[in-house]
Amino acid sequence: MLIVRGAIKPYDWGIVDGLAPWSEPTGEPQAELWFGVHPGGPSPLVDENWRPTGEHLGDRFDVEAIPLLVKLLAAAKPLSVQVHPRRQVAVEQYAAQDDSGPVIYTDPFEKTEMLVALEDFEAFAGWRSADQALSFLASVEGTESAVQSLRTGKLADAIRALLELGSPERIASLPAAARAAGLPPEQVAAYETVAELYPDDAGALVTPLLDYLALAPGEAVYVPAGVPHSYIRGTGLEVMSSSDNVVRLGLTSKPVHVEHAINALVPDLRPQVLRTSHGDLIWPIDSPFVVRVLRAGDEKILAGSYRIVLLIEGDATVHSVGAETTLRQGTAAVMDANDPDAVIHADGLVAIIQSTER
Repeated sequence: MLIVRGAIKPYDWGIVDGLAPWSEPTGEPQAELWFGVHPGGPSPLVDENWRPTGEHLGDRFDVEAIPLLVKLLAAAKPLSVQVHPRRQVAVEQYAAQDDSGPVIYTDPFEKTEMLVALEDFEAFAGWRSADQALSFLASVEGTESAVQSLRTGKLADAIRALLELGSPERIASLPAAARAAGLPPEQVAAYETVAELYPDDAGALVTPLLDYLALAPGEAVYVPAGVPHSYIRGTGLEVMSSSDNVVRLGLTSKPVHVEHAINALVPDLRPQVLRTSHGDLIWPIDSPFVVRVLRAGDEKILAGSYRIVLLIEGDATVHSVGAETTLRQGTAAVMDANDPDAVIHADGLVAIIQSTER
């Protein structure tokens, strides 16, 4: 069993000092805190007094032993409209890259993820019904070509057509178009946020195609690779396969790769929305991980697969054969498949994540 802290990511969409409860305040946007071995941000190891040892988790284990990446996420504004490639696409595209072009794929792995809300959370995830998307776009000037493509089932062509229409006037019309389509006030407000923060980003015009969802604390959305999404605002726990492959359609200052994103889409795949509460076992269909956010009490987790216990608030102690560790807020206990069974005692809020792949 090892103890780690998170590796912070100061992306521009983060909340200023939004992760300070689990890291150090910086006075700047703090977007993600990574717990894992991914080379983009391997977790620092700490000793029993929570002091850095100078090593990272990636110095001890590879992605085969640590197959999951766990994050705390703090979103002040919408993240990019993005898609994560499935395994075959990731392997092929990663191998096809060379030094002459941009690095689009950071690793050859599939990225499937789940967001568990720690406070009220909003997101775009998956596709709206065709009828609702058509009703929405009917009030956006110049979208006739995209509408026709949607009506004939040509989703990729509709996305391309919308991205060619980007203009401040059309983007500014999104809230009124949402209202005209009869969407509820919280959805209209989401499009007001998009129009205000991304007035010149053509990717804003793809968001009418995406379904909207709101999560209460303890609820979750599972996003398989191939499903488009954009988290809007809130703080949450993210659990994913250990990959940072992201291809974007817009709402970002980072590079956008439209054809790669379209190629990564799996149009018939849907996110799973899980109306769970803290304490419930969260195990989506076909998920490579299982999660429980325990508010108080004891929990036993069995050996045989990778496990990570992340303290979110309060106190927690991890007991196993020959070892007992008290966690500090923002630290995590990491156990590989060969470590013995462990019992977690929580007095607060602790996330327990276990790989389902042995």
